[in-house]
Amino acid sequence: MSENSTIAAIRAQLMACNASAIVLTEVDNVGYASGFASVMDGWNLIEPIAGIFVPASPHLPVTLFLPEASLISLVVAEREGHKIIYERLRTYDMLNFCETARAQDAHLSLPKDLLEELTTIAQDVEGACAPDILEAIAECLQSHTLENTTVLFDDLRVAHRLQRRHQQVWEDGLEVVLACRSIKQPDEIAVLKESGRIADSIIEYTVSQLGAGVRWSDVEKSVAKFMIDQNVDPLPGSPMLFGGGYDLVFRPDLFRTHYDRPFQGGEIAILETQGRYRGYWIDINRTAHIGRASQAYKDQHACVQQIFETLSQRLQAGCNSADITRTDNIDAVQRLAAPEKLLVVAHSVGRVPLESPVAFPGTGLHAAKEGFEVKSGMVISIDCLYFGSQLGPSHMENVFLVTKEGCESLYQYPLDLIEVI
Repeated sequence: MSENSTIAAIRAQLMACNASAIVLTEVDNVGYASGFASVMDGWNLIEPIAGIFVPASPHLPVTLFLPEASLISLVVAEREGHKIIYERLRTYDMLNFCETARAQDAHLSLPKDLLEELTTIAQDVEGACAPDILEAIAECLQSHTLENTTVLFDDLRVAHRLQRRHQQVWEDGLEVVLACRSIKQPDEIAVLKESGRIADSIIEYTVSQLGAGVRWSDVEKSVAKFMIDQNVDPLPGSPMLFGGGYDLVFRPDLFRTHYDRPFQGGEIAILETQGRYRGYWIDINRTAHIGRASQAYKDQHACVQQIFETLSQRLQAGCNSADITRTDNIDAVQRLAAPEKLLVVAHSVGRVPLESPVAFPGTGLHAAKEGFEVKSGMVISIDCLYFGSQLGPSHMENVFLVTKEGCESLYQYPLDLIEVI
């Protein structure tokens, strides 16, 4: 195959750190590098179902590992126009699924065209079906005489077991793959732009469902269905974040809050809609007020919006994410009743909402305080979340594509306060 841009990016990182290859078995990394996804991914198993071997040398084949019974999924993907990236395949027995699949059925006659496609795919399979995925990986590494070279792994359990079984030399490959994932390839950008248009439609639909007398729980269910109809997988539990009062007082929680009473007017609804579209994250955030808002609250929201726009204007290649989110030099911050309750963060978005190229653990304080260099091709979220309790919260968030010329927002829905009359 001609070298895929994602594989080329991974190889460049491998060459830079003097590694001979990387083995990816984490679901999102396998999907990123190969496009392969299993229906069993939804089980959220703690062990890998599939994997991909990417060698630094272009003379060695990119190899996809999968259960033998899943070979037919490659035919399905091809027929649906979804290209899976690999040069060779290695299979393994998953429980007794594959054993059952190999059994003959006198009453089953597969169509000729399907048999032909499976025969073509079978020609790319190397070696016998291994007893488990670790043996399939080990046999691949041994066949390329890489046991004594440094191979990176995104799952250190896999690396550790291979070291115990076959004395494989290994290092952690998590930061290498995140460095690759943070720079989006053209096909990824196309999907993310599609997701932006869908995100706008989700917010528009959500606003249409709000109003006095409406239950928030019903809004959540309706929005989840709308998202599913747009081929978006909603965040489990709730696709939305409610930010208004509950239990008689407002509690400035960071995450999902339960609210199951009809709106009476005066509540604040934080419309942070999250989910996945074709494997990529949607993360749009707007603020709605049920009924007319007071002038004081309008002024607060306008102040937060001014801060957000100031931060967004700083976003460009070559900047550091920590510098982008500095607020000590923004006058509007001091007009907030509780400036210290303003949370701002810049983070890379992709297959997960936090995909920033920072040292593990990337959710630590250092990720916000030290930041990372913004580069062309990154897709960056700017969050501006005010948790002030005097008037209630005001939140907003957009995701931007960074280009050589500057940046462009993937979301176009207005940032202005939404008053639901």
